Amino acid sequence: MRFFRALGRGLARFGLWLLMVLAMVVLLVGGTALFFYQQADEGDLPASGVSFGGTELTVNGYDWTLPVLGGITEKQIARPGDLTVEDLGSFSSRPELTLPADFRQDCTAKLTITDETGATVFDGDAAGYAAFSFVRNGRYQATLRLTWPPLNSKPTGWYDYRFRFTLDLASDIAISTDTVKQGEVIAVGITGLPAGAEATVETDLGPAWFVPRYDKLIAYIPVAYNREDGDYTIHITAGGHSQDFTVKVLYNPFEKVNLETDTLSGSNAAVAQYQQAIWPLFETHGETCMWTGVFQEPVEQPNDGLVLSDYGSFEYIGDRTSPSRNTGITYKCHQGVNVSAPAAGQVVYAGNLELSGGTVVIEHGAGLKSYLYHLSEVSVKEGDTVEAGQLIGKSSTLLQFDMRIGNQSVDPNQALRGIGGLFWR
Repeated sequence: MRFFRALGRGLARFGLWLLMVLAMVVLLVGGTALFFYQQADEGDLPASGVSFGGTELTVNGYDWTLPVLGGITEKQIARPGDLTVEDLGSFSSRPELTLPADFRQDCTAKLTITDETGATVFDGDAAGYAAFSFVRNGRYQATLRLTWPPLNSKPTGWYDYRFRFTLDLASDIAISTDTVKQGEVIAVGITGLPAGAEATVETDLGPAWFVPRYDKLIAYIPVAYNREDGDYTIHITAGGHSQDFTVKVLYNPFEKVNLETDTLSGSNAAVAQYQQAIWPLFETHGETCMWTGVFQEPVEQPNDGLVLSDYGSFEYIGDRTSPSRNTGITYKCHQGVNVSAPAAGQVVYAGNLELSGGTVVIEHGAGLKSYLYHLSEVSVKEGDTVEAGQLIGKSSTLLQFDMRIGNQSVDPNQALRGIGGLFWR
């Protein structure tokens, strides 16, 4: 009996000791957990260093869950965001987004950019922004959220950023020359323009359209044979910026020739038919430049034809005392010789007109077109793509070869020699 009483007292003491040990362990673990819980702070959060355009962004707000003691407990660390918007100033080049060095592959970056009107111009992740191009300069506002998902007892949560900036990409605008003769072409080139931004030309010299060429935007401005000599202004607008150039047009002493008949003459009905078919083409332009290198003569000289009257010539017809002017090159040909495309392009008109006979018009790009009149046969149709030297028809005893940008004629000889603004790079 005494044995069992002693055993009971021993077990009771052991149980009490065990409870004390457990209590001490609980106190120790709890104290340790409390210590580490209290020590957990912003310094344990992932790096928040994000830069935009080389400027480090200020965190606007965050909400994080930190695991404590390997996940035994958690601590919430948060700072509500507010309406403060950080002003980054102006950027003269496209601002790049740089994420923190420890930003994992499973993390996400959500960037939204709006313009001055509040319209969203970009909404996506960092990879999407890397491929994004701004369409125009202006004032923008952005929000960015970086999110870390749960992973192996690591902090999970997000950072928010709010910022604004001005995009002022400076385009480089240049012209091929500031002095030009009647009949020649001036080229205008723009580099550094935001992708998709509009560029326009305004000048009394004639119409011009910007198209991509040689890793830039280029427009070709015509200076017709009858443009008065003197100074002219070329006003360029590109992506919200504008620049004026002054060019001097010099008088070109074109030759005088005597001809038996006018190369383009007919009844009022014939003129009206020609205008209805051809004049609308003056308002159109190809979005890409298809020609490369020097243009080719439409007929082979001297075997198939010779120049009867050159561009800009003062043509005295019969006994007329007042001359007309030649808008292109007139060839005297053998009947039925091959007529070829002067350069690559797309046929925008092919048919027969009372005023100009067999007629083929080829768009080479940027509004530059070749007009070939008086063909006895037409071998192409509208919509065909042709290469330089490709057969487009047969000649009559005359062939008229005009080149125009918009409604303004330019000297084909420049293109045939590979000189002037059409070949400026």
